[in-house]
Amino acid sequence: MKWTTITYMLLFSGLGLFSYFLIANYTDFSPKTAEAFYSWGAVVFTILAFNLVGYSTLRLSEWVNRQYVINTFRKWKLVMVYMSVIFLFLMLNYGVFVTAKILANVEPIFNFSRSGWNLLIVVWMAEMVVIGLLLSNRTLQANWLLQQEAAKLQMENSRAKYTALQNQLNPHFLFNSLNTLIAEIKYNPDNAVCFTQNLSSVYRYVLQCQDRNLIPLKEELDFMNSYLFLHKVRLGDCISYDCRIPPEYMERQIPPLTLQLLVENVIKHNSISPDKPMTIHIEIDNEYLVVSNPVSPKKKKDSSSGIGLKNLSNRCRLMSNKNIVIQKEDSVFTVKIPIIQ
Repeated sequence: MKWTTITYMLLFSGLGLFSYFLIANYTDFSPKTAEAFYSWGAVVFTILAFNLVGYSTLRLSEWVNRQYVINTFRKWKLVMVYMSVIFLFLMLNYGVFVTAKILANVEPIFNFSRSGWNLLIVVWMAEMVVIGLLLSNRTLQANWLLQQEAAKLQMENSRAKYTALQNQLNPHFLFNSLNTLIAEIKYNPDNAVCFTQNLSSVYRYVLQCQDRNLIPLKEELDFMNSYLFLHKVRLGDCISYDCRIPPEYMERQIPPLTLQLLVENVIKHNSISPDKPMTIHIEIDNEYLVVSNPVSPKKKKDSSSGIGLKNLSNRCRLMSNKNIVIQKEDSVFTVKIPIIQ
């Protein structure tokens, strides 16, 4: 902030000195007028006047930007504001001439020769170019900051919704997992150890993902392997996955817990049993991660709001500017997730 203030002070002082010396060198003053115009008092007055008007213009620009943000500023008002700034700088240059005449007690005070007016217009137009570039830069910078803030708020909103979804699913999943673990300890102690290790891996991964927006595909697949193992123990060995992803894609990234959501949807909406085994297919197609499964609807369908896929689509759009693709057919349900370099 300190250096910005000094920069603006130098800019406005430079504009004032530019105007002063241009007028001094290219205007034919009478000896009496020249004596007053070439004094230190005239130089200091010019610098102070240009800084006063310049900083007033900056404050006005900030006010205009704020009014646009809250959508209370009409275009005709904006035109009036900037026309006022243009007129103010014209009058400032005119005031430098008039002040010099007043100090020298030269008559008539408010009249100038044609060459004087021409010079006044040239100086004023040069100042308008500089001020116009300055205000345009400040407006673009303000808009960029607003866009960054909007993107950040949108990201936080999406993350909050996703966290709420996690909190809603996790207690239900944990309850089922603990019931399964109790049964395994009683009837299959050796498998209970493996089950506990995978359950620990799943929750460790969930905790590690909380502050990450993207995660390598390999880590997500390792997590899905542990997550699916827990469901296999609970449902029986009737759910599996077929992964056909080339090694060069393993370091590509997707939003964390994407596969958890998709696997959870498969289990929630399909009838899975030894008589109706389920295989989830995972592959790459045209820079999309494609997850598909055969449709085997339950007799009693669970209610679904679709908020999980909607939040996933929002996250993907924020990260890659692409939406997920959902394809519903009679026999196959497919979700395509954009992958990121």
